[in-house]
Amino acid sequence: MHSKHFIELAKARYSCRKYDSRPVEQEKLDLVLEAGRVAPSAVNFQPWHFYVIQKPEDLERFYGAYHREWFRTAPCVIVICADHSRSWKRKEDGKDHADVDVAIYTDHMTLQATELGLATCWICNFYVDRTRELLGLPEQLEPVVILPLG
Repeated sequence: MHSKHFIELAKARYSCRKYDSRPVEQEKLDLVLEAGRVAPSAVNFQPWHFYVIQKPEDLERFYGAYHREWFRTAPCVIVICADHSRSWKRKEDGKDHADVDVAIYTDHMTLQATELGLATCWICNFYVDRTRELLGLPEQLEPVVILPLG
């Protein structure tokens, strides 16, 4: 069904820091987002929200969330947020599994992107407060990953 065995796909994924300026085709973007949607999560609570940024003017504004020149080459950026109001908390110690669930969600998307010939880069070292402001995030949503795609 697929052209690559899983281990080959996993080895092919890398952190890309230079993107082609061509827009990501909607069909490919939809498949990447669907791969995230079907990711497992604790108690299937799916405590994530995502924001897709593609319009040049929106991207230009969003570049303030992460100051690296290479980031400006990505034609699409997905911001993945943990929803702490929906996430499962372990009863024994209250551990919030939102970060774990978001990581699995993001990993599914990066692997789907790779299979489609697209590149990604997990960005976790970004300006959280600036990202919250730019997206107008409510308190329960925590931006966890910025994922350039192209």
